[in-house]
Amino acid sequence: MIGSPTEGPSDSSTSREQGPLLSPFTRTLTGPPGRWLLPLVAFAGLVLLYGVSAPGGYFMQTMFGGFLGLVLVIVWAPRFVVALCRADGRPGLRRHWARWAAAPLMGVAVIGLVHFDVPYTARFALSETSLERYARAVAAGTEPETREKTVGLFSLASIERTGTGARFRVRGTGFLSSYGFAWSPEGEPSGDYEGKYEHLRGHWYEWMEGSW
Repeated sequence: MIGSPTEGPSDSSTSREQGPLLSPFTRTLTGPPGRWLLPLVAFAGLVLLYGVSAPGGYFMQTMFGGFLGLVLVIVWAPRFVVALCRADGRPGLRRHWARWAAAPLMGVAVIGLVHFDVPYTARFALSETSLERYARAVAAGTEPETREKTVGLFSLASIERTGTGARFRVRGTGFLSSYGFAWSPEGEPSGDYEGKYEHLRGHWYEWMEGSW
């Protein structure tokens, strides 16, 4: 009985200090990216980087990675704006700034890597020695022409000789056209070998066959 009168004011004072309780929906809108959003951003970035890591790109992977990235932007941006505009959200922005910044930083990194063609360049560079060794063997006739083979980091299909060189389609690339590589020590393959060729470096050309 003696302590009863002091319990009410004390509880009321504590409630005023803590502020009004936020609804779960408001806490979600003003809270930092959680355990699902950031891993999904990283996953979308990796899928997109893989999608552009081959000549012509992998159409389905590129579309899926781009679509998922767009959805995540639509989820992240409104939450950031709500947290920035609400007085009860701004302290969380400062306290969890690293989690808020992680998603756009990953997005900028992926855009930069795609813009400068880093995934394709790096994957080809890591595979070039194996590809050239195999192309020389095919051109010399010591390796048979075949329908599929994994060389370096690429799964190849439709492997064939082209005079003193060789060319191979990269499985799963392109949409209406198919893409691959041509190794030709005597310059761009002649008109006897249909397709469009774009010089990469050395004796290597990117080969496209189909609609262009």
